[in-house]
Amino acid sequence: MADRYGSTGASATSSTQTTILTVIAATTTRGRLYDFILSMGGTPADNTLEWLLRRFTAAGTAGASPVPIALDPAAPAALLTSGENHSVEPTYTAASELFDNFVYQRATYEWKAPPGGEFVVPATAANGLGFSTAHASYTGNGEVTAHWFE
Repeated sequence: MADRYGSTGASATSSTQTTILTVIAATTTRGRLYDFILSMGGTPADNTLEWLLRRFTAAGTAGASPVPIALDPAAPAALLTSGENHSVEPTYTAASELFDNFVYQRATYEWKAPPGGEFVVPATAANGLGFSTAHASYTGNGEVTAHWFE
């Protein structure tokens, strides 16, 4: 059975498109994203934000590198890594939206994969999955928690 891991990223969403969290590949394994939670902080209004989950081929520059946490304390360290609050955006693959939906700012949204329907992170260096928001003027904080197995 595969080991399960989680990572959380937060970002001030002060620009029109901000990558909040990336899950970055390891060349030795293909991770499978099976769950994520999206939320907004600050003073949310009665509006929506467009949330995107896309594939990338270059990880960009993260403001921090949160250490993935093993959900089973007996599991080894994660092979996949993560980044948050990017100052340089990842190089996203065109037309690679795995998730593209509007979410109400005052709500928390959780997605769970059906069995066998997980999003796969390829075993290719610097590739992975990135969570970002697209909006016109929201200046609060966004947060993503992602869970995967490898």
